[in-house]
Amino acid sequence: MKLKSNSLSLLLGYFILILLQQIAFQFIHNNDLLYPVQTILNLLGAISLIWLTLHFKYKNKLEEKKAVIWQSLLWMLGGVIIVLTVQRVLLWFETAFLQQPVISENTSQLMAVAGKYPYYLLVIVFTEPIIEELIYRKVLFGNFSYWFKPWQTVLFSSFLFALGHGDGHFLTYTAIGLIFCLVYERTGKIQGSMATHILMNLLVLLLN
Repeated sequence: MKLKSNSLSLLLGYFILILLQQIAFQFIHNNDLLYPVQTILNLLGAISLIWLTLHFKYKNKLEEKKAVIWQSLLWMLGGVIIVLTVQRVLLWFETAFLQQPVISENTSQLMAVAGKYPYYLLVIVFTEPIIEELIYRKVLFGNFSYWFKPWQTVLFSSFLFALGHGDGHFLTYTAIGLIFCLVYERTGKIQGSMATHILMNLLVLLLN
């Protein structure tokens, strides 16, 4: 019961957030209010999903393990290094062999928006990683492992994570999703993959 309540509430909250974002885009996409509204929606969405996961609290199999603090910190920080290394290698591969642009369209768009609306950095660095980790790692990977085999949920969640970015760099985003799943599994805490995701987004912005 707790498993279903946790999973369904988070997924429903996520779909409502996406619906509200789409409604806002349809009505004010040519207006300077779009990004302030999107920022507020993302902030409220992240807070709502955090509240839901605490209110409908459920520990899946991954979260039952107790990792030593220093090991968790190493996985969080090491995960950032692994992600950035794999990202660079796969971007090169996709550029050289799949004719994809060097910088992903998703990254370039976010950088352009952040350059014009600095407060949108809150979305890029904090709220999006929190939302994505709760949905793709906590629910689709961790919780769904109750019904499916872990290798199935890790691939399923990572594929959806890549598709969700609407970017041609499918291999890169899938690999990133797999690494976030690994950090989550190793630390036994969704906060672990959240921290890795937040640090990665921050460093990508700084390096570009």
